Amino acid sequence: ALDVVNAMRDDGVLISTTGANEDSLKVRPPLVCQAEHVDLFLAAMERALIKVAG
Repeated sequence: ALDVVNAMRDDGVLISTTGANEDSLKVRPPLVCQAEHVDLFLAAMERALIKVAG
């Protein structure tokens, strides 16, 4: 999970890990989240997962 967090941080998206083993992603968008923000987040997540998967 930390590799995904770091890859998304490199892409300008701030998320964090959570859980006893820090193996889950914690996503807390602000209440003013709009469709374009969701699109940006999903694109960054896709790039991060591709990067981490190798």
